[in-house]
Amino acid sequence: MAAAGGAAAESPTPGTSNVAAVWTEPAAGYGFLVAAINSARHSVDMSIYELRDPITESALVSRARARVDVRVILDSAYSGKSVNAAAASVLSAGGVHVVWARSNQIFHAKYVVVDDRTAYIGSGNLVASEYATTRDFWVADSTSRDVDAITATFSSDFGGNPGAGVPAGGLVWSPGSTQKLVALISAARTSLLVENEEMDSATIEQALADAARRGVNVEIVLTEAPSWTSALAELAKSGDHVRVLSRARIYVHAKVICVDCSLRSGTVFIGSENFSTSSLSYNRELGVVTTSIAAIQAVRRAVTSDFAVGTTVGAPSTSPPPPQGVSGVSIISFRSSIAPGAEDSLVAHSSEPGDSCALSVQLPSGYSSESKGLGPAQANQSGNVTWQWEIGPSTRAGTAKASVSCRSGSIEQSFTII
Repeated sequence: MAAAGGAAAESPTPGTSNVAAVWTEPAAGYGFLVAAINSARHSVDMSIYELRDPITESALVSRARARVDVRVILDSAYSGKSVNAAAASVLSAGGVHVVWARSNQIFHAKYVVVDDRTAYIGSGNLVASEYATTRDFWVADSTSRDVDAITATFSSDFGGNPGAGVPAGGLVWSPGSTQKLVALISAARTSLLVENEEMDSATIEQALADAARRGVNVEIVLTEAPSWTSALAELAKSGDHVRVLSRARIYVHAKVICVDCSLRSGTVFIGSENFSTSSLSYNRELGVVTTSIAAIQAVRRAVTSDFAVGTTVGAPSTSPPPPQGVSGVSIISFRSSIAPGAEDSLVAHSSEPGDSCALSVQLPSGYSSESKGLGPAQANQSGNVTWQWEIGPSTRAGTAKASVSCRSGSIEQSFTII
């Protein structure tokens, strides 16, 4: 097992880790984590910012009573002790080894290690009342070097001696994660999808602005909040595409970056780090960078969907607005121009929730595209339906036409292959 004190200095550029599974909240629910805890035969290590979930607490107590070594670190900074007091009492009474993180450092990481074999790393707090309304992601990492590094860091933290997180693979630890995330953003060549709870780091904001200025298509989604209004407006002026969601729709608690992500490739960061100086430079946080296709597809799907229904921040685009549909169909998100080999997307809205729709694309050559991702799709309960497909690398330049046909009507939209 790696030793916390003997870790070598890390490169600012994060490596990558293999991710065995990914869960997108709120759709997935937290049954996977309870099942993982219940499967433990030797040990469970948990570091969590907020714990108010009777089912998870019961699972931890059950394992402790089965003579599994269960250790839990609870945040105590600011209101942490009052927020986590009830859980600490339940766990301690049930035989779980519980410690409070030191009061002068926020322990904002959210992870669980089962039997020193699999680490579950996420952005979500274990607060049952928030599960149904919050956008979060979790991943399972069974790479032995990563699990050893996380366990070694946990043991140091549990013993009251927190230091730098032990490096391994694609793990991204705070304190000290700013340059790794900047390096990840700076590596983007074609696209960035970003979803975060906060936008309060000048360094991250500069990296996102620089990406747009060098021609990267940057799409950013947050929940609307006065604290970030100015920063988001500045990003929009720099060319980033920024949208905000109302709390009534979903609360964006996720912290993800998707770099050059397509249906088959890309690089994704998923973790607990907010884009704030405190989170990146002072808190205990944990995230992971991966090229796992499952993680790429999950993040692309969720962030694209959230972006499609968000409210645009900043001046209207110079591109002509999408035409209004007839008979209850409209196009609410599309790209007016795109290069061969890139991933395209289109979001339509039907006045009929759950409507059956189909998308076809006529290429500049006059032929119909046969790309995977086109064809039939079903609108969600809000009436929105999304398609994602690849523009073939040999597609010739010119005007293409997208045609959406639903039970409630149809609409066509021209776009340019550049």
